[in-house]
Amino acid sequence: MTRPDPAAAPVRAARRPVAAAPVRTAWRPVTADALQETANHRTNTERAMNVPHPPGRPPAAVPPRRSGRFRRTARALALAASLMASSAAVTGCTAPAEALRTPCGLVIDGSGSGASGGRGFDAEAKLKSTLVPFLTDRSCGTLAFAPVTRSSQTSSCRVADVDLDPPADETTDRDSLRRSVRVTAIQGALTMLECARTQGGSDVLGALARIGEAMPSGKETPSLLVVSDFEQADKEFTLRVSEIGTDESRERAVDTLLGARGVPGIAGMDVYPVGYGMRHDAKPSEYRPFDAFWTEILSRRAKAHVHDDYRK
Repeated sequence: MTRPDPAAAPVRAARRPVAAAPVRTAWRPVTADALQETANHRTNTERAMNVPHPPGRPPAAVPPRRSGRFRRTARALALAASLMASSAAVTGCTAPAEALRTPCGLVIDGSGSGASGGRGFDAEAKLKSTLVPFLTDRSCGTLAFAPVTRSSQTSSCRVADVDLDPPADETTDRDSLRRSVRVTAIQGALTMLECARTQGGSDVLGALARIGEAMPSGKETPSLLVVSDFEQADKEFTLRVSEIGTDESRERAVDTLLGARGVPGIAGMDVYPVGYGMRHDAKPSEYRPFDAFWTEILSRRAKAHVHDDYRK
């Protein structure tokens, strides 16, 4: 069989590729988020290939992606730290009770007008009903005592001051401790009342002077609970409502009482009367001059702050 001569074979034209029509995509605006995504993609790619950042382009602000295991570990550590802090707060960092800082004083009337029944104002009953609320409301840290007797400043009736906020360690129940020392304060008050009743008389002004001297200086403003009807009656001066009906007669009476004794040192102190003027409550014509007499002494002359919180 004779092979064809290659030179004589017909020459075939080389095929040319057919150009495909360009694919057109919908135009989308270029946004800042898209640019940031592109920048992040380039940065991550460069980081994976250990390619340094080109000059003038800062590294991507997006933090590297953390594995799920890493995130679970971080949350567990944070939870453990929170539990440890809570446990420490309960067991070793309990906030201490607020300190009781107010110096307080009690004046208790042992005169006959303080007896129970009849025309007496019942000093013992009022003492028992008001002392603990007073100590609590005023945040009393200490309590001093003074009696109303025929000569209150020189009276032999003495009761030691009570520390109402004694020191204690962190394991002590401070509320229970404070309740117990308040019971001691009530016992001291009843002891003072019992002694005052043996001496008679009613030197209210002297009792105010004595309790003022017992208050410490340079600390919190003292608070004074005065359980008395304020009927001044001693060997040198007796308050008679019929003699203080006018401004002039009342002024003379105040000057007479204060002349030889002076003004009690209770300036700036808070005074809380209990039983004040009870003998005159039913008669306005008697109560008005009585109240004006003591207002002149307590508020204007002695410059104390008188309150009605426990007045009964």
